[in-house]
Amino acid sequence: MSDEDNDGSRLMKAVEAIAITPSAARAIAERYEQQYRSSPSQRSDREIADLVVKKIIGRYSKLASMVGGTSALAGVIPGVGTAVAAVGGGAADIAACTKLQIDMTMCLCMAINKEMTDEDAKHMSYVIALSGSLEGLASSSGTSAASKAAIKVVERTLKGPALETIKHLFKLIGVTFTRKALVKALPFGIGVVIGSSVNYALTKFVGGVARDVLWAEHASIRKKAEPSIAVVDGDGLESQEAAD
Repeated sequence: MSDEDNDGSRLMKAVEAIAITPSAARAIAERYEQQYRSSPSQRSDREIADLVVKKIIGRYSKLASMVGGTSALAGVIPGVGTAVAAVGGGAADIAACTKLQIDMTMCLCMAINKEMTDEDAKHMSYVIALSGSLEGLASSSGTSAASKAAIKVVERTLKGPALETIKHLFKLIGVTFTRKALVKALPFGIGVVIGSSVNYALTKFVGGVARDVLWAEHASIRKKAEPSIAVVDGDGLESQEAAD
């Protein structure tokens, strides 16, 4: 096994050991939703969902901004000690930031598509968070154009075989953050272990990509579930159209 493969494998194991469970992510999304529903304001389901999504992205972006020292992380993010033991101090910061982006995305999965199975949520969260982070690092800015480009890449990546895709993405994350030769190429860039404001910006970028991908997925699922009606054209041929 090459050093690059080994780095990716260690990072994957470290993140999996400390990442949120689908049931815990679902509980967070439901708690936030209940908080907004208990408010006196009359809001539609979509308005409430948008508020929950915004709160999730804001919360995890702020947590990511605290990443930068394992001693500081230990009091904020459960399981950091496990990550330190698995990958070492500096790499533990990478593992912690990646974990937060995956946790955030899994909470977004549960907030946007409540019917999503735990297994689907886990797969989508890992792929969206990892590929979104890579696209964010490769971009020269956090502009809407960069976000749209990232969304296309993420959607394409989601179509790949689950386990192989996730392993490959972890390998790329490990290489991107640990190769000193690439440090100057990091657009957000300060050092191998990126700093507070960078972690915040990158996690917020990933959150925006995840939000848009998941809403698009939700709309696609709803469209497929819509009943169809028979339409007869002038030649007497029958076709199917979705009901409004």
